[in-house]
Amino acid sequence: MSKNLSIVIFKILKGAISFLAFLSIVFMFSCSSNKTKKAETKKKKPNIVFIFADDLGWTDISTGNTNGNNGSKIYETPVIDKLASQGMSFTNAYTNQNCAPSRAALISGQYATGVDNQVYNVGSLKRQDKRTKGFPNVLIEPFKQKKVIAEDGINMFDVLKTKGYQTALVGKSHGTPHPLKGDYGIDLPADIHHIIAAPIKGKRTKSFYLALNSDKKGWTFNSEFVDKYANPYDDEYLNTILKPYASQGDITLLKGTPKHLTDAIGDFSVDYIKEKANDENPFFLYIPFHAVHSDVTGRKDLTEKYLKRGLKPRVAEYASMIELLDQNVGKINNALKDPNGDGNYEDDITENTIFIFYSDNGGLFKNTPLKGEKGNLTEGGLRVPLIFRYPNVIQENSVTNQAVHCIDFLPTFADLVGVDLATLKKKDGNKPKYDGASFAKVLTGNAKRISRNNLFWHLPGYMDERFSPSTLIQSRIGDTYYKLFYFYETEAFEMYNITKDISEERNILENPSSKEMEIALQMNADMLAWLKTNNAPTGTWVKNKQKVPYPKVEGVKKYQ
Repeated sequence: MSKNLSIVIFKILKGAISFLAFLSIVFMFSCSSNKTKKAETKKKKPNIVFIFADDLGWTDISTGNTNGNNGSKIYETPVIDKLASQGMSFTNAYTNQNCAPSRAALISGQYATGVDNQVYNVGSLKRQDKRTKGFPNVLIEPFKQKKVIAEDGINMFDVLKTKGYQTALVGKSHGTPHPLKGDYGIDLPADIHHIIAAPIKGKRTKSFYLALNSDKKGWTFNSEFVDKYANPYDDEYLNTILKPYASQGDITLLKGTPKHLTDAIGDFSVDYIKEKANDENPFFLYIPFHAVHSDVTGRKDLTEKYLKRGLKPRVAEYASMIELLDQNVGKINNALKDPNGDGNYEDDITENTIFIFYSDNGGLFKNTPLKGEKGNLTEGGLRVPLIFRYPNVIQENSVTNQAVHCIDFLPTFADLVGVDLATLKKKDGNKPKYDGASFAKVLTGNAKRISRNNLFWHLPGYMDERFSPSTLIQSRIGDTYYKLFYFYETEAFEMYNITKDISEERNILENPSSKEMEIALQMNADMLAWLKTNNAPTGTWVKNKQKVPYPKVEGVKKYQ
């Protein structure tokens, strides 16, 4: 071999070794950078995305995880079903009987009896009875409730802001004012009403859920925050946003039709996640959808899908709304996987995001095997789907029958992000009082149960034909749940074992065993103690203007 050739080979080898060394350094730096990035992600408090559906019943989604294998065979919710497989489902998740009191309890962390709450019903506790075409001659003059929670309480948003959270609400404001003004700890208060009114060709026009082409504003939802999403469906939107769901309906039917509010709320949420994903501070995005609240108005492509299956028009609209809600849960979930939307998942924030799906009360339609519907204190009015996902923290595809309620979310969030509620003070210097119990340890697998055994509902008034003045206690005895009702007008009790009798068919007090009477007496005592401790209002008798008394001590004994 010539000397010159040897020199050339040596230089080539030297160059190759140097290049390999360079690649090695780049690889090491890349690994180190990725580890640093992961470490930084772990240090950052988790983002929270909280989807709160409206009037979605316990059996309205197709997964069986949240409802003891009673998932719908009619409505399709593939995204929510997958979410259930990725996190923990609650079969005994509860709310209040309708919208405003559930949201007020959720945000305040207090029962309606709480000093910062006082919201018992939507509108008032003197709702007209549809059976009488007016308000009937009632026995009790109801308590005059408040319509919104107090501004000066330390609510769910305030608690998270103590840890630097950026807070946003997009959707329905109930239990808080509409328009959403005041000091409620919400940085971005994008509240919207699902009834849209606007002048069109000089005539005032009203729409449910669908954007209107206003003479003054153009396409609008009457929202300064969400109007930019109000333009009709066009080819770009159909092909980029809705195409992943095209197999579930003929999206070409939508071209040129008004935008559905549910899609607009989903689009707003996606853009919020894109904007906040890389911020130093975590975000709390609360999305109280209006879907599937009446007047039920589905999206045209999905409504047609269910009509072709032979469903009656109103049921087809309801099915359409449920699937539309499911699609928007999917949009929001995909925004967590790919915040900048470039198809590359390196910016995925799913692992550092607590994702929650919940509903504000029981369903509008049949909730079989549960008894009743929205507005009732039976299981069909109160029991709802609930799913929590937090990768590597909450076990996948897990199910719990631990009973939880709206009031429990505030202390649970505090535990999950490290807020000591005992250190918080209201603007007047007083310490806030919360009624809920944290179920964080149940979520993380560190406990099967929370220590609380009782939940309460108290309604000192009327909601049309669906309830009259009453108090309800639910108690867990071992692994069995019981309910005891007290009705103030008649001084009557009813009791049910909802673990064995989920449909509430057998009133135990009609023929109680000695053990059942023992349980009834304890629940009677606990109900009375709770009413007294919380100074729960009962209204006054119309006949003599005197205060309606609490249940009698050992009042259930009359059924022996």
